[in-house]
Amino acid sequence: MVTDSENEITLGSYLRNQRESAGLATRELARQSGVPASYIAEIEGGKKTSPSAEILQKLATVLDIDTADLFAFIGVTPPQELPSVAPYLRTKYKLRGDALREAEQQLQRIIDKHNN
Repeated sequence: MVTDSENEITLGSYLRNQRESAGLATRELARQSGVPASYIAEIEGGKKTSPSAEILQKLATVLDIDTADLFAFIGVTPPQELPSVAPYLRTKYKLRGDALREAEQQLQRIIDKHNN
């Protein structure tokens, strides 16, 4: 008899299925992702149930799967909206304080003008 817990999709079973569907051996996934094969085996075997988002991102990239699918297994829900432009302006152009507020306001005026 098969119980519900035996039918449950886990991070390990999902990852194994995706790896096998991609035609990759564990060692090849390890080589391409930079994640040790032993660590991948531990995830697939259910010993590691909460690997870091960084590890999952590396695996998702090689397996060409949505990171949100893997993140859901560790309880991480990606934001549904894009961030505001402020972090980009702060990082790219080193804007701070009044300059940052002014740039955001100008961009909002442009957006409002062209979205009407």
